[in-house]
Amino acid sequence: MKARSGTLPTFQPRNVISDPDHVYSEMKQGFMIGEFEPGQRLTLPEIAAAFGTSQMPVREATSRLVVARAIEALPRRSLRVPEATVERLESLLPLRLHLEGEAARLAATRADVGMADELTLIDEEMRSFVPLADTKTYLRLNQKFHFTLYRACDNEDLVDLIELLWMRYGPLMNIVRTGGLSKSGQLRHSEIIDALRKRDADALEKSVRADIAEAAEAIREAIR
Repeated sequence: MKARSGTLPTFQPRNVISDPDHVYSEMKQGFMIGEFEPGQRLTLPEIAAAFGTSQMPVREATSRLVVARAIEALPRRSLRVPEATVERLESLLPLRLHLEGEAARLAATRADVGMADELTLIDEEMRSFVPLADTKTYLRLNQKFHFTLYRACDNEDLVDLIELLWMRYGPLMNIVRTGGLSKSGQLRHSEIIDALRKRDADALEKSVRADIAEAAEAIREAIR
């Protein structure tokens, strides 16, 4: 299949020269929130220009992304976001369900008392973007919603693993319009917030897993 070209996200420059950690962090976030398209071709000069830096920090950062399997290295120093396939979805989905369900379970008893209110505000903002069909903003807020919850599990290694999965999974969400992702997401987010208020670990895990699984079904249909 011929690789597709696509527009790069808008990155935050860091002074005159961006160091590898900054480039990696910005691109990692872009992958996690679905700003890259499956099959999108990337080049070092293009990324360097987007950051306003030389190719050296970009080369180091993208090498880390290749190791993380967020992107694939191609001949002639070009890079590509992996294609969206049902097989890729099915390989990543069980891992997300397990790890994010566990993070939610731990967060049920460890989250601050005000976290349910914080999630409510994020969810309300997400809902406001559904009629606008602003998929990019919706996915950014969705990532913020989930990781606000997951970081409350107080297990940095678990959160790091979940971030790694989101880097690989994010481009798959790019192919679904906002309506497809929000159809069940609004209900599940309300359930998540309610379970967190009650400190109900079983209900919180169940709702998080359902949210992921139902969004995956929309992705599966888009791929097919």
